[in-house]
Amino acid sequence: MSAFILVDEPLIEYVLDQAIGQESKAREYVFESERDVAKIRLRVFDAIKRNEPNIICAACHTPVYPRKNCKTGKFHFAHVSENDENICPYNERRGRLDTTRIDAMRYNGQKEGPDHKRIKHLLRVSIDADSLFDHDKTREEKNWYGSTDEKKWRRPDIAATRILENDSQQIAFEIQLSSTYLKVIAERRLFYLQDSALLFWIFKDANLIDSRQYQDDLFYNNNSNLFVVDEETAHLSKEQGKLIFRCCYYEPVLEGATIKDSPRERFVCFDELTIDIEQQRVYWFNYENEKEKLIKEGLRRRYENLWINAHRDDQDNAENEYNSIKQEFSLYHIIIPDYQKKYLIKDFTQVVFSAKYGKPFLANFRSLLEIANFFYQTRSRRRFLFYFGRVLEYYKTWDKLLVQDECAAKKKKSTGKQHISWKEKGTIIGKKIKENDPEFIQDRSFDNLFLFLFPNITLSDSKNCQTKPNQL
Repeated sequence: MSAFILVDEPLIEYVLDQAIGQESKAREYVFESERDVAKIRLRVFDAIKRNEPNIICAACHTPVYPRKNCKTGKFHFAHVSENDENICPYNERRGRLDTTRIDAMRYNGQKEGPDHKRIKHLLRVSIDADSLFDHDKTREEKNWYGSTDEKKWRRPDIAATRILENDSQQIAFEIQLSSTYLKVIAERRLFYLQDSALLFWIFKDANLIDSRQYQDDLFYNNNSNLFVVDEETAHLSKEQGKLIFRCCYYEPVLEGATIKDSPRERFVCFDELTIDIEQQRVYWFNYENEKEKLIKEGLRRRYENLWINAHRDDQDNAENEYNSIKQEFSLYHIIIPDYQKKYLIKDFTQVVFSAKYGKPFLANFRSLLEIANFFYQTRSRRRFLFYFGRVLEYYKTWDKLLVQDECAAKKKKSTGKQHISWKEKGTIIGKKIKENDPEFIQDRSFDNLFLFLFPNITLSDSKNCQTKPNQL
């Protein structure tokens, strides 16, 4: 026997199996053989007589069954009732250019299934357990008329009011069992926004979160958070007296210089959520902020590795990576020299990362003391001693420098040589910078880059320093 093959352009595009609460594209409803088709056909007509959950048209919610085209041998879904009383938008055939009406009817058709009714009950029980909701104003499946246009209305699964300190917040809870109603979703978001209300989507279970479902528009546009209500969350809500959800979200993780999304899950209560009425978003984990932090951290690692690998990579690779980083820096209003004029930024990078790690960076020096003396004694490099000092202080490598300096002092003393300690040099440098001594004018044109590379270090005393811009 041949398998179920659908006609090329089926009239009924979506069907809903009420027994399992699952909607399917007609083209994806697969039977192994015509025997299976026959069984489904009998099931449909038996269910009509017994008033049991059935396979229905997703648009008009009346029973449908698979029927064979005698000429082609292919199948399609047809309405059981074919009289004129069956008004279905699918019957308009080629006039179905605007799918808004069909999508809205399909969306409402979800509410006929057992999963939808179960989740709605669990959600209502959870809301009722939370004393910070005004229970007198909680409504199920009641019309919500727009404040700006009373002719427009929606019927959320549950409408609730959250009691705030000096105000209240209206919330429309909608249970979402599919990700296919984008036009309906957009219209509902706008409707509730105009009423300064929050549209809060509830999902069936965490099993929806897989590599395909994570591309769902609702998930991404809700800061990569979605919320599940189930038997366990309802139990916790009653036990703790708070509305509790299972929050499923992405956490960005930095692996090398690459960011990967890792799925996470935890219980959260309503009080812990961030509500963004303007964007119609509600979330527990701020994915966007965390990802932005990691993007910056990844760029910091790339910048550091650029210099570490500069002598290993060929000239073209190094230049390409430098230019790529330069372009990304510009997004943060950070300007660095062209690759051919990188000598100053190389000196800057060398001294600040040497101070960070307490050992020479990009140089054949033996110690932090040697590179510190090199920058102190070379007039053209003194311009970066202010940055050097800030990093030494933050990473506490100043102490390491002093220890190395004391060892050097003992050796010089044994040979009768004069030694100026770094405690003295530190005082001299601070005094010279403050006095704007021409020998110690600081180049502060890398302030933006410095603050990006070292976000926890401040440059609070920058006004006391005269700047000497480098030639970009």
